[in-house]
Amino acid sequence: MKLAWIALMGGMVVSVAACASSSASEGMTLAEGAKQECRSIKEFGSMLPKRVCNNKATWVEIDERNKEQAKEFKDKVDGRYTPVPREQGM
Repeated sequence: MKLAWIALMGGMVVSVAACASSSASEGMTLAEGAKQECRSIKEFGSMLPKRVCNNKATWVEIDERNKEQAKEFKDKVDGRYTPVPREQGM
């Protein structure tokens, strides 16, 4: 139990440090970033959306991370399934 608690706290410290050092929220004032925003998120395997609330600065970080992950996935798929050009002699 104690080990799980330590791992949980370590994860929280890392996530807070990652949010604090981000450059995406530089264009946003502290008051704007602190405003609460709620979204309905569709979870895999469920027909009902889940309501998730975060501050605007956190949503900016989540949106940027999602775009980056989608781009990385697309690049991997395109790199794997791009046809290889045939040689001239064939």
